[in-house]
Parts: sequence; C-alpha cells; structure tokens
Amino acid sequence: MKKNNKCHLCDCEDINLTSYKLRDNDKISVLQCKNCGLYFLSTFEHINKNFYENGNMHSCENLKNDFKHWENKSYNDDLRRFKFLKNKIKNKSVCDFGCGIGGFIKLCSNITGDVCGVEKQKNLKEYFKENNIIVYDDINKKQGKFDYITMFHVLEHIKNPNDLILNLISKLKKDGELIIEVPNCDDALLSLYKNKAFADFTHWSCHLFMYNHKTLKLLMDTLNLKINYIKNIQRYTLMNHLYWIINNKPGGHIIWEKFDFKLLNYLYSVFLKLLNKNDTIIISVSKTNMVS
Repeated sequence: MKKNNKCHLCDCEDINLTSYKLRDNDKISVLQCKNCGLYFLSTFEHINKNFYENGNMHSCENLKNDFKHWENKSYNDDLRRFKFLKNKIKNKSVCDFGCGIGGFIKLCSNITGDVCGVEKQKNLKEYFKENNIIVYDDINKKQGKFDYITMFHVLEHIKNPNDLILNLISKLKKDGELIIEVPNCDDALLSLYKNKAFADFTHWSCHLFMYNHKTLKLLMDTLNLKINYIKNIQRYTLMNHLYWIINNKPGGHIIWEKFDFKLLNYLYSVFLKLLNKNDTIIISVSKTNMVS
C-alpha cells in the first residue's frame, strides 16, 4: 500500500504521526504536517476509482439505499445552506458538486430555473429522474458556466483537491463564486476539550484531509484564488458537546433535545466563533488573474 510521505499542501517531508485513530480502519494512521498543520491520512489507496460510484462512503451510515432516511438526515443542513445563500443565488445558475441526495438542489429550484448537481453514486440516477432533479456524473458533461458552484463536505474526501478546485473554478463565469463547506479540524471537541472519543469518531477513512482556517487559506493562496469570505458555522448544539464530554458518545442534540434552547445555542456558537473553534468552515473563492 502506497504511503504518504510528504504534505500534499506545502510539500514538507517533516510529518508527525498523530495519536488519532480511525473509527473504521485501524491500519490507516492520521498524519499532520509540522510546517503548515494540515491533517491527512497515511494512505489514500483504499479510495479506488469506483468507491464513490458504488456508494461505499455511505454504506456505514445506512444511507446508500435508504433514500428517505438520507433526505431526512440531510434536510436541516440543506435548509441552512439554502437560507444562507438564497438572496445571492436567486435567478442565478447554480451547480451543487457532490450533491448527494439532492436536497439543496430541490430548494434552489424554487428560486432559480438553472440549477443542477454533480453526483457519482450510480444507484441515485433513478431517484433523480423520478424527482426531476438534473444531475450529472461529471461536471465536464454540462455545457456553459455557472454563477455559483457549491461543494458541501466534499473537499475533505478528494485525493487531488488542487486539480478539482481549479477545474470547478474554470466552470465559473467571470464574477462567479465557488462556495466550499468543510469540517473544521479545530473543532472545540478536538482542540479545546480534547475529547478522545470524539477524535476517534470524527476521523474516518473517507476523510482524507482535515482543514482549518490556516490550511484552507493556504490552499486557496497556492491556487492564486481570491478569498471573498471565510466564516465559522456551528452545526451541532451545546447539548451535543456536553453529551460527548460526559458520555463520550454522539447524539446528544437528539437525546437531550428538550434542553436545547435557541438563545443558549446561539451564545455558545458566538463563543466558539471568537476562538475559531466551530465545527464547520465555509469559504467563498473566485478567480484572480485567471482566464475565463
């Protein structure tokens, strides 16, 4: 099995073997570059060319064939993203790269007639057809360019993020934006509370990379892209974090839902934003000195 022996972001060969374990594969390690701080797996060989086409990423979550469960599980994030972007994308052309079950596309179709997705998982094709969702298995098959391309929790799964980002940027109109959402490896449960159970849960074989503000910015600078904004988002509630701290298990936001109060969660999210320790980062980038 081919091992990664240098940083994919800054080419540094001074790599640290972390103590993190993968929840689904004890033969793969989590490495960190001592120079730029990027986290990445010791090998990517387990992700072959058919991995995503066959839906293997979702097998462990029972989403691969249970589309209704997938819809329900994704809805809150789809709605949050739609509310965040709806004023920008109204009557614009939009592509959701790695669209999964297509929930975000469904919401966007209410305010723009020019929206599509890109998704490789083969067994979703019939679902897309039945639900009148336009989805390609390759973005290069779509003619024309977009005002907005979104990519939610996809970048961390990609072996060659530089190549993908540049390809997506080439599909944008002159003033278009690529909007990327990724998990934050400076998540409070990891970097503030240092919860080992959460660390060993959140690191898994499909997360090839884990980014934070610094490494995301460095990646975009390396590609000579303009950063329009970078924001922190908190997807999971205070009860979720407390449950991890007390019980070392996920699901606290569901089990202790009756204790979740909007104001309390808002204040907690603001507190984490001050520390850059929210669980999610969203970044918008555009072309800079690049030919359309």
